[in-house]
Parts: sequence; C-alpha cells; structure tokens
Amino acid sequence: MPQAARGKTIGRVIRILARGFTTIVGTFAPTSGGGLVVPDDARFADSMFIPANKTNGAVGTVKVVVKITEYPTRTRMAQGEVIEVLGDAKSFKVSTLSVIRSFGLIDEFPENVVKEAEKLNVPVTESQLKGRKDFRGELTITIDGEDARDFDDAISLKMKGDNYVLSVHIADVGEYVKQGGVIDKEAFRRGTSVYFPDYVIPMLPKTLSNGICSLNPNEDRLTLSVVMEFDKDGNVKDYNFYEGVIRSAFRMTYTNVTKIFDGDSELCHKYKEIVPMLNQMAKLAVLLLNRRNRAGQLDFDLPEAQIDVDEEGRITSITKKPRNLSDRLIEQFMVITNEVVARHFDSLNMPFVFRVHEEPTPERVKAFREFVSSFGLKLQGSADGSDPKDFQKLLLEIQNTPYSQPISKVMLKSMQKARYDSENLGHFGLALKDYCHFTSPIRRYPDLTIHRIIKLFLKNRLTMEKLNFLQEFVKESAEQSSVTERNAEVAEREVDDLKKAEYMLDKIGESFEGNISGVTDAGLFVQLDNTIEGFIYKESLPEDHYIFDQTRYILVGRRNRFMLGERLKVRVAASDINTRHIDFELDNINQDSRKNVNFS
Repeated sequence: MPQAARGKTIGRVIRILARGFTTIVGTFAPTSGGGLVVPDDARFADSMFIPANKTNGAVGTVKVVVKITEYPTRTRMAQGEVIEVLGDAKSFKVSTLSVIRSFGLIDEFPENVVKEAEKLNVPVTESQLKGRKDFRGELTITIDGEDARDFDDAISLKMKGDNYVLSVHIADVGEYVKQGGVIDKEAFRRGTSVYFPDYVIPMLPKTLSNGICSLNPNEDRLTLSVVMEFDKDGNVKDYNFYEGVIRSAFRMTYTNVTKIFDGDSELCHKYKEIVPMLNQMAKLAVLLLNRRNRAGQLDFDLPEAQIDVDEEGRITSITKKPRNLSDRLIEQFMVITNEVVARHFDSLNMPFVFRVHEEPTPERVKAFREFVSSFGLKLQGSADGSDPKDFQKLLLEIQNTPYSQPISKVMLKSMQKARYDSENLGHFGLALKDYCHFTSPIRRYPDLTIHRIIKLFLKNRLTMEKLNFLQEFVKESAEQSSVTERNAEVAEREVDDLKKAEYMLDKIGESFEGNISGVTDAGLFVQLDNTIEGFIYKESLPEDHYIFDQTRYILVGRRNRFMLGERLKVRVAASDINTRHIDFELDNINQDSRKNVNFS
C-alpha cells in the first residue's frame, strides 16, 4: 500500500473488472490508414483510432457510433469500429440523434415487433365490443397540444342536477399488447416514450401509438374508462370502472380551448356543440384545483421551454410554454382519475404499481430552512418538514417576487425524486395518500401494467396463479420504469440544452434581460425570459474582490453585490454546442449603473 497522507487513505488500481464505456458517440474525421473519432462525452477524453477496415463506410466529417475494441494505455491510443454512421456532423437533426445514441436510446423497432404491430392495426370489430360499455352516444373529446399524434385520453362531462359526472376514457392498450409478447417485451425494455423538440422515440410502434390505440376523432376505439360523480364542491361521491368503446367527436387543442374560454367568437361558433360542456369542465377543474390546493399540493410553476423546430431540426423559436386553464383542466382530470384508481386498488390490497413521492429528508429540510432564512423567510412546521402545506405556504408567500423561481428551484432540489413502487408510500408533492399513473398507457409502461391488473379484476380472472405472478412483476415493472424514466428525463434535458446552445449561436453579441437563477463561487447563472440559462464568470463581472456567501447565495464585493432573483441585462458572449454551455457577460449599462454604489 502506498504511503498515505495524514487523514487520508490512498491505494492503487490492481485490476479493471468492468469498463464504464463500451460504445461512444463522436465526430469522425478521415486520416491515413483509417480515421480519428473525437468523443462527444468529455469523460472519454482521448481521441480514438479507427482502422480502415472498421470505418463502416464513414466518409468526411460525420457523427458516428463506435464500439470500443481496445482501450487506451500509456503508450497506445484507444481503437474501435464504427457500428453506425449518423450523418453530417453539422446537421441539426444529427446533433439530436447523437445525444439519443449516447443515452443508449434506439428509435427503430425490431422487425418482428413492427410486423406484429401491423397485424393489430385493424378497425375495431363487433366481437371486440362484447361485454363493453358503449359510450359512443356520449359527446366525447380529446384535448392535446398542436403537435400531438398519440391520444391516450378522452373526456366527457354531463350534469346530474348540481353534480358533475365526468367520464375519463383511456386507450385500452392492454387489449392489443399482451403480457409476454414481442411488443410487450420491447415496451418493457423501453419503459417510456421519449420526447425531443424535433424527435419522438415512442414506447410502442407508431402503427399502435398513432394508430389503433390512439383515440383519434370519428373512429371507434377501445378504452378503459373511469366514470366519476362529483358534488357541487368537487368531492368524489361515486365512481365506476368499465371496459368501454368510444367515438371521439372533436380533436381539440389547448390553444383553441383557451381561446374559447377567452370568448373567441369564431371558435365559439365553430365548436358551439361542445362549448357548454367545456364551460362546465372549466368549473369542475377549478373546484378540483381548489381541492388540491386545500390539501397542500406543491405547485412550483417553474417555466418550461417551448422549443419549435423546422423540418431540418433547426430551431425557429424558444419561448416560455404557457400554462392556461385548458392545460390545468386536463391535468386536474388526470390527477383525480389516477388518485381514484390508486385508492380503489390499494383498498383491495392487490399487487399494483404506485407513483410515489416520499417526504424530504430532515437533513435537506434543515438546509432549505437555512437557505430561505437568508431572504427573511421562514419555513413553518416541524423540523422534519413532513407536511406539504408548510412548503405550499412558502410558495404562496414568494409568488410574484423576484426570487420566486430561484427559491422554487432550490425547494424542488430539496425534495426526493418521484418514482414507481409496488408499495403505496403516498405522494408528498401532490399531498395525496394514494396515487398512480393510469392515464398514459401508450407512452408509459407502469400505466400498461395497471391496465392489465384492472382488466383481470373487471373480468374476475385474478386467479391465485396470476396474483402470485403479478406480486413479483409489479416490482420488476416499477423498478424498470423508474430507471428508464430517469434516463429519458436526462436525455430530454440534454437535447433541450443542446437546442438552446444551437439557438444562441447566431445571437453572439446580442443583449437580453433575465434574472439571476444561481450563484456560485465561480460566478452567476442567469435565466432569460425565454427560459435559456447562461453563465457569467466572476472574472467578467465588474472588477472587485468577491466573496461567495453560500448560506445566502450572494456574491459580495466591496462595491458590488449579486443575489438570487436580481434582474440583469446581459450580452451573449459564447455558445458551445458540444458542452451545451452558454456564456453571458454583463451589459455595459449594468456595469455603468453599478459604479460608486455602496452596498454596506
């Protein structure tokens, strides 16, 4: 054992048991005898040599996926073989594909899965309708984004005196994707659909996700339906589950529904058949939202980027995505449906997949409490912060303040990650004892798992053998779905950051306004109004002797002070699409305005 410094333990590597990298994505450039690949991932720092017979036809400067055949040593560089040529390294679409491949995501389905899906994509037959509740006579609609192609959910509402009767119809994917079949195994492996600004990797083949499973308008579709009755205060009075069939009458968008709520005369006339129902839906949604708020749900209301791209994958605009009543309407209807389903099946003590969000750890609560105290704020409640209402009160207190978003971000980081579990551990963020994901089986595997359990329950086919199988499978489904969800989230965030960096490439030198969203010893993070975040290095700030106060998240100098939430005007200094890093500098106006300011 080598000599250890006082207070430290050191050692040496005896043997490498496994490698962290087996494939890499990088930029290929031809050389004599083959080519060189510069990896995109900075953790694999060295370039890699590709022998001439291992280039897979790569020509020019292109993005490639490389299988590592020889790892680097002190005297020899790494070697590999190109297993996929992605395309021109300068292409916007290829840049997205490069990130996708670096996360091990595959967009193409195996041939046997595609063929099986094609067999299933046929119109609904009369024999499939036996035993199903027929909802085709009810006025039913879908509400989604403009670019949506797969419709998981449809809704209908009618009044029963002062009570609301809401029908939430969810695509009956389990009728088509059978447990253990080739499509099911591929869906389990993927776990979730992954959404990028210019690309979607679906969990199911498009012939299913956009075809027979999608609740397209004016077509008969099989559903699992939850019919709920609410009183005039929004409390659930009764509910029932059905295998059903629907025929959606209108494919509505959030934008058009919002305009209808705002009184757009042209749209109100065009959709006059459903306007009364939409208005009743809005009233119910507000009741449900108020119910959730009284329970203590945490609404961080952090801005989400709307990244629009053209056919080449080039970004046309980046804006803050609106959050209107139409969005909240669907959100509240899906939340209450998921809650009702979870509560019912938990009461039956059946194998199930729950969506859980455990309360924050006492250590994180303590750190967050100290952080907000620097703003003169106080997190009420017990030391362990086990009541979501205490966090909700603070969120309400900081609404419409300059530091609302930064504090919300830090609060969110103090929380645990939501995940899937076979045990019902509650959902802290939603302030719910029972919660699951039931409403999106086209794009989430845990929803599909739940659908199968419900279908067996409705048909009274839950034999002891099936219950024993499900007891183990729900654990596997929860674990796999949690892993694939995390991988998808990181990949989506990486591509969003890539697109933002690409978007800012031709904005070098331009000025924007934003707020300080983070403070570190090295400098400041500034988020623009369109959600793009960049960094100002301490060295480019007005000359001063700066000290980082990590308790209050303030960078303090003798003449200058920078704190979370502060409004700044910045200039774009640089944008690097490889690192997804954007550099800002303070605009001269800011620097001039800070001269001779005494912050003592």
